[in-house]
Amino acid sequence: MYSYLYSAVIHGVKAEMVKVEVDISRGLPGFNIVGLAGKTVRESAKRVRSAIINSGFEWPVKKITVNLAPGNINKYGSHFDLAIAAVLLECSGQIKIKNKNKRFFAGELNLNGNLNHVKGVLSMLLAAGENNYLEAVLPAANQKESYLVKNLNSYLIKHLRELDNLENSTAAVSNNFNFNKQAALNYPDLSEIRGQKNAKKALVTAAAGGHNLLLIGPPGCGKTVLAESIVKLLAPLNKKELLETASIYSINNNLEELNLKMKYRPFVAPHHSITSAALIGGGQIPVPGEISLAHNGVLFLDELPEFKNSVLANLREPLERKKIKIVRQQGSYYFPANFQFLAAMNPCPCGFAGVQDRKCKCSERDIVRYQQKLSGPLKDRIDLQIEVLPLKKDEILLKESTAKNVNYSEQIKKARKMQAERYQNAKIKNNSELQLKDIEKYCQLGSNSDKVLSQTYQRLQLSVRGYIRLMRVARTIADLNNNPQIKKSDLIEAVDFRWYAEKSEMLL
Repeated sequence: MYSYLYSAVIHGVKAEMVKVEVDISRGLPGFNIVGLAGKTVRESAKRVRSAIINSGFEWPVKKITVNLAPGNINKYGSHFDLAIAAVLLECSGQIKIKNKNKRFFAGELNLNGNLNHVKGVLSMLLAAGENNYLEAVLPAANQKESYLVKNLNSYLIKHLRELDNLENSTAAVSNNFNFNKQAALNYPDLSEIRGQKNAKKALVTAAAGGHNLLLIGPPGCGKTVLAESIVKLLAPLNKKELLETASIYSINNNLEELNLKMKYRPFVAPHHSITSAALIGGGQIPVPGEISLAHNGVLFLDELPEFKNSVLANLREPLERKKIKIVRQQGSYYFPANFQFLAAMNPCPCGFAGVQDRKCKCSERDIVRYQQKLSGPLKDRIDLQIEVLPLKKDEILLKESTAKNVNYSEQIKKARKMQAERYQNAKIKNNSELQLKDIEKYCQLGSNSDKVLSQTYQRLQLSVRGYIRLMRVARTIADLNNNPQIKKSDLIEAVDFRWYAEKSEMLL
């Protein structure tokens, strides 16, 4: 007797469909799984047998062979349990499954037949939709993932017994799934932050143009709060971005960290003790790291010089290519990493170099060593580098802020609209992606701007990359000011935001 069903396996952040075949024949009773099955898949034999018996079905006392095709792909994960159990019951004539060619199964079985939540279901659903599958049979605990994919009819079951009457089951996904139970992440509002006028301008510029930003200042001046406030300034995730990001979180089994109701972009802030594998992804079976969890969102590194040099060096490739490649013996894995990079650091080990009314305890050598922990190539990939100064007494004690009357989101929305119209026929999303040839085309200078640019080039000794990043920032500032051409005032403000980027000695 022979039968088959379909399941899927995760490879990187994508899923590939797998055909689960079962042959029941005469011979010495046994249960064998072939097709490059990993340890967790081989262990399913014992779980499936106990689940079938404890669910009221009969276990065929015959020679059972399970094949996972194609045989050249490594299979891992406990989610094959449901597919193996279902096809075995169908092959032995105990249940009847319709539409086998258009339905796929994924779920982990307990010994009593109950189904557990499994990781990576969203990627499997997306792959199934791309391969024209129409239905999915999943654990009830994966309702959130199944709701996000509208083009598949998902059956959500809690126990293996429900396979016997699947078509009449009332467990199909409801279209009114409620995300209100999900705890909303409380990000600060930029208008509620006191003082820091220059830092706020830089943050709005970064949000409008997609620029990377480095905040340099003493402890307690508000660097972290400023960085967190960017979440509410960024446009919500669109449908495609939401599915891309949610599928990565589904693989890491932390989908609850995304605010699916408000569609906030992810804000990932790992601790400075993080390892390279945790940041960029890795493991024997590679899984996405923190930079992939920040895909379509923001990666924030607080206390930047405290991170290991080897960890920071790994950021150079994803900052440039928007993805990371991890090579293992069984193959190469590509993980998306299209994030906006924000970072914060103190000017010196004690944090008070160059701060008025505070005495710095660090020697000049300590300050140089501390600041040189940031390599030139990494600093060169950060468009905006600004100093954040401590608040004055009046700024701290002032209860009413004029900033509350400023609609930052509306300014950013208008600037983003200008960029969308300007680059509608180009493969450019925002100003941070402009290259040298694009600057010559889209960054026309207004009157008197040429002179400012020439003086800036001489004083800062701009490299080609420094010139490109200066013009990117200037283009964004002009968009925020609703200027078709880059005016003199726009360019001067951009120079102010690029000053630290071109002066490695910073506060010395």
